This record gives sequence, C-alpha cells and structure tokens, in this order.
Amino acid sequence: MRRTPRFLVVALPVVLVVAALWLHPASSRPHSAAHTTVEPTLPLTLDLQAVAADPARGLPPRLQATLGASGDLQDLNLSLVVPEALSADAAEMESGPPGSLRAGENRTYSIPIQAKRAGAFPIRLEASFRLPDGRLFHTQQGIIWRNGATAPQGQHHAGAYEWMGVPVDEPQP
Repeated sequence: MRRTPRFLVVALPVVLVVAALWLHPASSRPHSAAHTTVEPTLPLTLDLQAVAADPARGLPPRLQATLGASGDLQDLNLSLVVPEALSADAAEMESGPPGSLRAGENRTYSIPIQAKRAGAFPIRLEASFRLPDGRLFHTQQGIIWRNGATAPQGQHHAGAYEWMGVPVDEPQP
C-alpha cells in the first residue's frame, strides 16, 4: 500500500485557501471600497423665481433668489447675469466682501427688474463658494423671464432630449 507524503497533506489545504482568497471578487476587496461611483450633491441650492408686479402695493416685477446651504460655505460670491435690454438692482446681493453660509441657513434676496422692451429674457444667477476643506465650486441657476410675451405652446423641457412617441400601429416612414 502506498502512502501520501506528509508535505502534500499540509500543502494542499494551504494552496486551496490561498487560491480561494486570490479568486475572491474584486468588489469585496478592501482597496476597491475607496472608489465610490455615486457623486455627492452640492452643499448649496439656488432657487430663482420671477414674481409678478403688484401695482396695488407699487411693487415692480422682481426676482426672488433663495439660497440654501446643507454644509458650511465660505467665500460665497453671487452675481446676476441679465441681457442688455433688462435692468436689475442686485446691489444688495452682489455688494460687499464674500460672505458665508452656515449649514442649514437659508437666505432670500428680492431683486427688482425692469425691461426696456417686451420679450423673453434669460436670467442667470451665478455662485462660487469654497468648502472648509479648501475645494472651490462654481454653480448657476437660470430662468426665462417673460415681459409682455406669452409662453410658447406646449412644454418647455429646458434643453432635455425629447423624442416624439408614435403608436406601434401607425409606423412612420
């Protein structure tokens, strides 16, 4: 009767354990946990809305800009970009040294606007800020303000892709 060598009895389980660890899926290895695939959201939200004129109170049309911070922000700079045919008094929002917002803080600005002619005007609010760890971000929010112009028929998708749906029983050439 032939006997198995002792080193083979000891080496075979060691080789099998090493092979099992080596063939383990990459997603469960510790070094792959540092590579996240979900991008975080910005800690600043910008909301820009057009508010109609209120002749009873003598208020002109205005923009309402609301800022919300979900984290601490430093060196916050705001600027309002308007076309030449539109004037906006954003001095309150744009004046002074860079500001800061604390986590959970909201700030609202009311900006009077006046158009020199009727039409649709693109308005953009730009913001740049620095996080406590030193990273610098720049973001913006925009709207189309209509003065004496009606909105076009249908929906406005703000640059999103749109495909026309065709019923299956009516193929198009």
